[in-house]
Amino acid sequence: MADKHYFGNRMTLKVGSTTIAALHGVEITTSAEHIEAYSMDSVFRDDVARVKMKVDVKVKYAKFDPTVTTWWQMGILSGTAGTMTGATVDTNSVALFDIEGLLKDGAATDYTDLKAVVSDVYFPSMPLVISENQWVQMDLSGVGKSVTFSNPTRA
Repeated sequence: MADKHYFGNRMTLKVGSTTIAALHGVEITTSAEHIEAYSMDSVFRDDVARVKMKVDVKVKYAKFDPTVTTWWQMGILSGTAGTMTGATVDTNSVALFDIEGLLKDGAATDYTDLKAVVSDVYFPSMPLVISENQWVQMDLSGVGKSVTFSNPTRA
């Protein structure tokens, strides 16, 4: 199969069960700390180990429902993903979300979609920036536990 072109505007994104509309950008970066072993008898590395894996997630979107009791971001304040009261809660619990993105190649036949699911994402902050003469856009950065990539079939 030949390589294909993918157009970012064909991507869909879900946080939990909420589909995000008007995506302006998604970035998923896996990273880990690496510990290298060297010995005194060589300048070359003997071995390397990977520790402390994490998945950084950045999401930019516009077009959202600001109803406090249904807006998924309010779970960040409450510490529970399903509790949207709009108030910060005196708890050390952290709301965890799953983020699912689907990138479609757009071909009518012989297509290949790329799906990514980032599990147990937490957002350390919930900024709401409102700029003059601009559309309101959400810009969130979070950290996930793991990511799984797959090629789902279309129905």
